[in-house]
Amino acid sequence: MPRSPVGTSISPGRKSLRSRSASARLSSMTVDEAWQTIEDWLRANAPASLAELPGPAAPEEIRAAQDAVGRAFPADLVASLARHDGSGGFELPPLYRLHGTRPIVAEYRAYRRADQARSPGERTWWDPRWIPLAGDGCGNSLFISQEPGPTSGRIGDHAKDGGGSFAEDGALASLGAFLASTARGLQDGLWGAYEPYVDEDGFLEWREPDADTVVAWDMAEMNRRHGFG
Repeated sequence: MPRSPVGTSISPGRKSLRSRSASARLSSMTVDEAWQTIEDWLRANAPASLAELPGPAAPEEIRAAQDAVGRAFPADLVASLARHDGSGGFELPPLYRLHGTRPIVAEYRAYRRADQARSPGERTWWDPRWIPLAGDGCGNSLFISQEPGPTSGRIGDHAKDGGGSFAEDGALASLGAFLASTARGLQDGLWGAYEPYVDEDGFLEWREPDADTVVAWDMAEMNRRHGFG
């Protein structure tokens, strides 16, 4: 079945999914407020994705994860884990799923082992002051920097075939900013170049506006042109 984009009716008589709430109201959210806005939107529009959000991590689980990586987590990461131990099947735009406490530790240890095994003179591609945050399922990941200086607290992008980098995007200034921008994207129906889409089963995904464009192939003409007609 085709999927309907946010901003249009899913079925005759059903209300539009796009909220008309002013985004200015969302600009100074706490982590809990951002999550509440996300949850409210999912409850109204994508209940299947809401059901996939994990419960909170216990305080002792958060402390154990911090001990395992050898440093305290940023306050907004602690607050997010205390509400949801990762994001489960729910994706933050464009396609990242937040790690829970166990994946944070597992990924941190894996990156450290790989970096320590590098050959002499080989470029370092992981910094022990980076806290794994999310993955896209294809080997690319996000992390929170704990390095002193201008990148402290910022979300960086770690490519599977290279090291980490930092974008100037304000949405990645911190995890709190990322969650707030996600909430704002749901409310406004747009996050950067991506729109929230909900399928007939109630699952949310982020897609480019022309993702449903259908390419019409004239097979008779293709066969004629390539000598198969």
